Amino acid sequence: MKTKAILLALAVFAFTAIQAAASPMPVSLMWDVGAAGAPAHGDADTLTGLFNQIGFASQTSTVQYDTNGDGALSVGDKFTDSGNLRVNDLLANSIIDKEGLNQLGGYEVTAEWNNLEGHVTSLSLLSTGVTQIGVQYTSGTIGFYLDTALDSIFANPAGTSPPAGAGGTGFGNGTMVAELSLTNGIGYTFVDFTGNDLQNQGTVKLQFEFTNYLPGFWLTSEATDLFEKYPIEWVLLTTDMNIDTPTQNPGFPEGALYTAYSNQNGSAKVAVVPEPSTFILLGVGLAGLGFYTRRRKQ
Repeated sequence: MKTKAILLALAVFAFTAIQAAASPMPVSLMWDVGAAGAPAHGDADTLTGLFNQIGFASQTSTVQYDTNGDGALSVGDKFTDSGNLRVNDLLANSIIDKEGLNQLGGYEVTAEWNNLEGHVTSLSLLSTGVTQIGVQYTSGTIGFYLDTALDSIFANPAGTSPPAGAGGTGFGNGTMVAELSLTNGIGYTFVDFTGNDLQNQGTVKLQFEFTNYLPGFWLTSEATDLFEKYPIEWVLLTTDMNIDTPTQNPGFPEGALYTAYSNQNGSAKVAVVPEPSTFILLGVGLAGLGFYTRRRKQ
């Protein structure tokens, strides 16, 4: 009876640990911009203050395809997404030292991507005649860069209408500070096939795993390299984006239903999740303990 109680307690512990592991743990960060070649700006070091969110503005071009060939937008139809991004702020309850982010003599941090993919999960025709589209992102990568030249230029200033899409220059320049791979993404957006201007705004949340990074750039609050402190965990970056002023170009490119151009503003958080094999080993150990106990009883 005592053995059963111990096993039950261990099983509850294992379940609780696995449940806790499923929830990402946010991390307070600072950048050492000197690791990417940026000079000190206004003080004696190249460290920013601590922050817990990264604010950004971005532009995207989303090409929607007619995957099932029925000539209309349908659930399951695939899309591809390209875009570029500029970090416009480091966010925290109190942060003063940003080491010259977006200032003359400082640096900029930008990102670009051209291979995000996903599919339509739902379609809802609203009373206004606008179609709300549920979307799920499934794969793709994004690269982040630090550049000491403030030379990134959006094809169309973010927030203006109509947007021009993901064109622009200077977003892939400088030193790569991170490369990330998409793990999942969900959200919704809108289209209007009547040609009217859209007033609706959508929202998308994307989660990425760090697959490459610049050593010494991403630091914890203890000034330790993030990836040295969490060597076996998943380090994730999750973005929340508001989709502003979307517009469509029907039939472009050839073979597509339309290309949707949009501006976004949003924020990103970094978090860590314990590596799953730790809990797989724990489960195997518990199973082994139960088997050993049964053998002894027999």
